[in-house]
Amino acid sequence: MASTNGSNTTSLELAIGIVGKWKHTYQWIPIFGGGVAVAMAFSAGANNIPISFSSLIGSEALAFFKVAIMAFVIYIPGATFACNSAVTPLLSKFVRENQPSEGFIMWSMVVVLITATIWLAVATYFALPVSSQQSTRAALLGTMLATKGCKFLTLWEKSANDNFDGFDLLRFFLEWTVAPLISCACTFCFFKAFRNFILRHENGEKRIFIFLPVYYGISAGLLCLFIMDEVIPYYMRGFRRTIIVAVAMATLLGALLSLLLIVPLAKMRMDSTLASPPQQRTEGQDQAIDAKEGSKDNSEDAVRDFIQMRVLNTVYEEDEQSLASPQISQEIEHILSPPQPSRAQSAAFKQLLESTPNMLIRERNSQTIEKRENVSIFIRDFIKSIFYPVIACDRKTLIRHALAEKFDEMEDLLRFPHILTSSIFALVQGVRETAALMSPFQAILEIFNFRSEFSRNDKYVGSLSVDWWFRTAGALGASLGFLLCGWRLTQCLANRLSYISNSRGVAFQLSAVATIILVNKANFPVSSVHTSIGALIGLGIADSPRNVNWKLLLKFVFGWVMTVIFCCLVAYGIFFSSIHSPSYVVP
Repeated sequence: MASTNGSNTTSLELAIGIVGKWKHTYQWIPIFGGGVAVAMAFSAGANNIPISFSSLIGSEALAFFKVAIMAFVIYIPGATFACNSAVTPLLSKFVRENQPSEGFIMWSMVVVLITATIWLAVATYFALPVSSQQSTRAALLGTMLATKGCKFLTLWEKSANDNFDGFDLLRFFLEWTVAPLISCACTFCFFKAFRNFILRHENGEKRIFIFLPVYYGISAGLLCLFIMDEVIPYYMRGFRRTIIVAVAMATLLGALLSLLLIVPLAKMRMDSTLASPPQQRTEGQDQAIDAKEGSKDNSEDAVRDFIQMRVLNTVYEEDEQSLASPQISQEIEHILSPPQPSRAQSAAFKQLLESTPNMLIRERNSQTIEKRENVSIFIRDFIKSIFYPVIACDRKTLIRHALAEKFDEMEDLLRFPHILTSSIFALVQGVRETAALMSPFQAILEIFNFRSEFSRNDKYVGSLSVDWWFRTAGALGASLGFLLCGWRLTQCLANRLSYISNSRGVAFQLSAVATIILVNKANFPVSSVHTSIGALIGLGIADSPRNVNWKLLLKFVFGWVMTVIFCCLVAYGIFFSSIHSPSYVVP
């Protein structure tokens, strides 16, 4: 009996020693992994959040600094209170695979975080919008190949212990095609109908007030469906009729409230705008432009109008010269050649161009800080370039924008619907993708704290979920990344892929939100980045195929393919060298 008690005591002491040695040896992995996870959230925010707000900046509905504040207000509460925080299925399958040890499982998660962070930073530098979820999945695939070999990818020769199947590879292709094509078709049809029946119609001012309640009702219904499906899903399981009734009531309530409150305010705003005759408004604008010290807004409008007219004249001149004979072309060129402006006029016009939101890209005059008369001016300009950057357009982009159809009478009425739709899209993106973004670090914590549940002899490992405090940290890091480094992608998506206005922003954002919710409801893989790009393409095609920057689209598709290749190969190389390097075994 005494020997039995002694053996039990020895076993207990051995177990305590093993656990203590485990904690002491591997405690650096959660610490290091937490820092890398925050860095990945920062990089993901700089790359993914511009998808939600780029249309607001491209249409000049809001400034960049206000949009960055919106990101903090929407992403942090949305990620914190989201209940549907389960990790990606590929991560759960990876954890259940046989690994050399639990320490290597944690290290593989760190490798995934490092690889995804590097790729997201590189993609942001080259202005490539890529999916952060796809980056982590491709890195996971690379670590699985390092432990299982290339035969692991074959759909045949599967054993009973293999949790990986062919659908996990098919998810990459489906994410590139299904949701983007659906959003492209929805945006094309929506904007076509919206333009023909409302924007172009002679009674468009009256029809827009019929459209607004319908829009607010649809937005409220989609938001209610998303909240019940993603935010409070555990309370709504088995209550399908309740969900249908709630969505219908939200749709009806949104339409009625907009009809009683928002539509009368919009009518009052339109009446006040149209109260003054057009001739008086034109004379007032001309006087403001001719004044030596006009306001900043009037100077911006004047230069913007001048650029658009000059671009159109350039296009028509090139067309006429291409069709005319050489002698006539020389005469046209001689007649149309403008007189050379004086230096004073050039300097004044150059100063005026510096305040325009849309201007040609030009080389900056590099001057050292010693040459400046006041250091405070340099600091003020530097801060202004970060928080209030200037949208830069090349000549081809200006031509596409100038040739796009404008609906100036309606755009101001659609400014608030555009902001609301972008906010809903940001909420959907933050709730869905923040948990998946932080899931590798959550796996590290689970393995470190509950090592026995992840042993190679365990039959089943339950699904993992990301804690609320780290979802909050991830959303905060992503919002900071957008504030500090998100301008590069924002500028690219705001005006270079297709022309954006408030009416176009409402069409493509609402179509993208509906596509994400419905495709996710059908259990198909969906990414907000790919879905938004597809919606932007459909929007540009609805205007004209010439209004789409097809070279930039090919660059984006190349970035999507490189996401899988780069992350898989880099993660494979890092993890393969780790598990085959000389080491000692820790019990």
